[in-house]
Amino acid sequence: MDSEKRSAFYTKHKKLLIYLCSAFLPMAVMLIVWRIMAMYPFGSSSLMAVDFGQQYISFFAYLKNTLLSGDWSGFFYSFTKSIGGEMIGVVGYYLLSPFNIIYILTPIQYFPLAVFLTIWLRYGLIGLTFAHLLIRRYQGLSGKVWLVPLMALAYTLSGMLVSYQMNVIFYDAMWMLPLIIIYLEETLDGGKIYPYILTLALAMLFQFYFGVMICIFIALYACYYVSPNLGGKAPLKEKIQAFFSPLFKVVGASVLAITSVFALLYPLYLNLASSKGQVGSALNFSWSLQINPLDILSKLIIGSFDNNSWPSGPSLPNIYVGGLALVGFLLYFAYAKTSLYHKLSAGLVSLVFFLSFINEFASKMWHMGQNPAGFFFRFSWLFSFFMVLLAYQFFKDHKPLSVKPLILGLILIIGTVYYVSSKDFSYIAKSQPELVTSFFQTYRELVTALLGLISVSLAYSFWTYFRGAKHKQYLAAAVPLLLLPLVIFLLAKGYLVTQLTVTAAIWLLVLLIIYFRLEKTLFLLLTAVTVFELGWNAYLSQSTLGYADAYKFTDAVLSVGKVTDTVQAESDAGFYRIGSTFTYSRTVPTFVSYPGLSTFSSTIETSTQKLFSYLGDSGVNASTMYLNGTALTDALYGVRYYIDVKDYTNDDVLKYPRRWYYSRLTERKDLSWSYTNLVYEDDRYLVYENPNVLSLAFGTNKATTGITFGLNNAAANQNFLLQQMAGTKENYFESFDFATIETDNMQAVTDDSGQTVYNRLDRSKPGIIRYKLIPKSNYTYYFFTPFGVTDANKELSVLLNGKWYNNQKSFDQRQLWQLTDDTEGQETVLEFQFTADSVNMTGAQLVRANKEAIKNVMAERQKQSMTVDKWSNTKIEGSVNITDDSDMMMTTIPYSEGWHVQVDGKAVDTQEAWESLIAFPISSGKHSITMTFRPPGLYAGLAISALSISSILVLRWYDKKTDKKVKNS
Repeated sequence: MDSEKRSAFYTKHKKLLIYLCSAFLPMAVMLIVWRIMAMYPFGSSSLMAVDFGQQYISFFAYLKNTLLSGDWSGFFYSFTKSIGGEMIGVVGYYLLSPFNIIYILTPIQYFPLAVFLTIWLRYGLIGLTFAHLLIRRYQGLSGKVWLVPLMALAYTLSGMLVSYQMNVIFYDAMWMLPLIIIYLEETLDGGKIYPYILTLALAMLFQFYFGVMICIFIALYACYYVSPNLGGKAPLKEKIQAFFSPLFKVVGASVLAITSVFALLYPLYLNLASSKGQVGSALNFSWSLQINPLDILSKLIIGSFDNNSWPSGPSLPNIYVGGLALVGFLLYFAYAKTSLYHKLSAGLVSLVFFLSFINEFASKMWHMGQNPAGFFFRFSWLFSFFMVLLAYQFFKDHKPLSVKPLILGLILIIGTVYYVSSKDFSYIAKSQPELVTSFFQTYRELVTALLGLISVSLAYSFWTYFRGAKHKQYLAAAVPLLLLPLVIFLLAKGYLVTQLTVTAAIWLLVLLIIYFRLEKTLFLLLTAVTVFELGWNAYLSQSTLGYADAYKFTDAVLSVGKVTDTVQAESDAGFYRIGSTFTYSRTVPTFVSYPGLSTFSSTIETSTQKLFSYLGDSGVNASTMYLNGTALTDALYGVRYYIDVKDYTNDDVLKYPRRWYYSRLTERKDLSWSYTNLVYEDDRYLVYENPNVLSLAFGTNKATTGITFGLNNAAANQNFLLQQMAGTKENYFESFDFATIETDNMQAVTDDSGQTVYNRLDRSKPGIIRYKLIPKSNYTYYFFTPFGVTDANKELSVLLNGKWYNNQKSFDQRQLWQLTDDTEGQETVLEFQFTADSVNMTGAQLVRANKEAIKNVMAERQKQSMTVDKWSNTKIEGSVNITDDSDMMMTTIPYSEGWHVQVDGKAVDTQEAWESLIAFPISSGKHSITMTFRPPGLYAGLAISALSISSILVLRWYDKKTDKKVKNS
């Protein structure tokens, strides 16, 4: 194709080509990044990292399984969520993205491919919608068209988007935002409100959490956009009216958009009020700073994110947008050809973001009143969007720069480099790769000559290009010559090819190109630099995270799914739960659809977490794990089946390299005593049955349902529970101090509060504390973990009888670790090895449990247990025959106002027992029981949505009617 035909083709298809380039450029960059990282499909590492592998993928599988099963009640409630929980929060928070259709259509064994596609395609869509915004609202095709895909790339691969890729559920808000801004601006300009209502409603539907952030940003952006209405020579009253009138219109349209999806949002709000809404500190205002404002400068550097910078907080906001967008954003305020009011209001919006970064109260407002659990400043992507949009407006049409911003820019670059280099940020390396330094030292003369040749060539080119503009001619020619010795010096010292120096060099390059008005001439250089830096930033941000092996992940879930499917198909029990000594993630029950006891979700009920912690198990950080089961909790929760994993050898690993090899996470020494029936076995797994467990509900007394548990007092809680059930004073769980405690390299001291603290003597060696016991009975013995080990958690190893102890070491609450069972007269040694300088072991106790006596109490309750005839996610039918003085039915279903109970066809009131579970009254004799669940707020939400949508339709009908009259008049 000759040049004339190419030109004609480009002119004819310019818009399409720009759209395609804007979409495929970020996709191409990420493909290259993932290829270098050997990510699936280029390697075995799946793109699942952190919460993606531990949470999201299981919920996507749950969506697929529930939708295709035909029983859609699972979207309201599920017993795969810990011991049971409402699912409307899971649906609204995780599952409403249109991209999840890919998971529905993809077989589970190919889920790693679905993961890749749903992330990769989103990058393309984000770039596409941002380009659409620039083209539709900012004349992106009228000149400097190369800016459109570059600015789209800067937004798509901005700091938060590439570093928080493991939270792909948030990406739908990021591609929806440009569409919302398009129709927001058109509404503010006097256009129809309906496209704006639709896009905002969809954003709230796809991802309500980030949708709330978008609503806050809309308020700021709308004020920025209409701020020029305050200018001009019109009377003040008219200017104020011109400013507020379109804003009121947007407020009304926003209300209609949000209320139109209230069928989801209202029950979702009620669900979150019992989960996320009960976690975290109060929303109290304080002037104190939560971060050092100057530290934000480090987040402007290439690769300013790693695996250490997101979990604990407050971390720093991820606002990296690349040199081109950053310089353009800063110059917008002085040199963009736009209204002064636009510049002032843009400055105020930027100030709001800055204050939100440094002030905890303001930050919480963006996060629905809470500090996030990791991934802090989740709203920082909105500031990146705003920066890139303003940068585009600057580049599109700006005034010539004087020498002053050049000097000021140089000062800011030097100041930033000095400050960031003087601090220790885990994500910024101090020196360049050793390979670069070694190469320069080996070929010093050759490299120096080559750099000199490049420098002289650039100086000559600039001298020729700027002939006729003497001051620019001298300055442009001098820059490469003056930088040459600095480049050689930094290269020799090992500081040239670092994140910091490369970033600073790009800033300077962009600033010089703008100053000399070379954007059009050197747009290919700007493109190459922008692609390089954004790609390098994506690589550095993602390469430090841990990723699941795509093939081992598939094996892990499918192999367990085969086991649980078989057990459920062959079970003749009414209702039961399944425990395990191992897990791939806490959400595996949700992934493969079985009633487990563990989960991990931002929407888990806080009361369920409390119950687990009250009884000595793990219930923290938006999760539960059933690891520290006792004879009581096994029976109470109805854990009829327990899956164990067989030991494996090195030969197995070599023979089956794509298998996931589980390690045990719990030491259940009493399994052979209570789980007596082997009901399943293959080459990897064993499943045991305990027939002596309670059903979903059982008869007991008001004294039992009225118990108030004590925090961090698991043994006493379980003991008191058994006493109330049995009506005795017998001690089923007894606590003792250890008779024998040995130390190596540790000295015990008593502090001012009377607590025992162990100090390490020789800091070059670990300190050791050994607890020894010789059981005097065949009871089960437990270690009740101490209060003060939290700070030493990462500096701790635990051994039991000389072998690594497998129990999860989470010290957010005290737990019951099982040590031994039926080993009368045999020594057991629990050993703690610390590398911490000191540790507080106050509260460490030995607990023994009389399992036979516990079994007898449970046998009496089992006689009053409900027979479950039929059950689904939202309906349970059964019967009970109360033969003792029980006057309450106690269930192991988490309390919710959505559960409704009928006894013998008559509704009975439910109450919350143990701050967690449902209980209801019962009387002696035979009774039929029906329990049904309806999401609280569902009908009210549907009514509000219906009213809102009807209002929108009426308004649209009236508008059409009015338009028709105007047209005909």
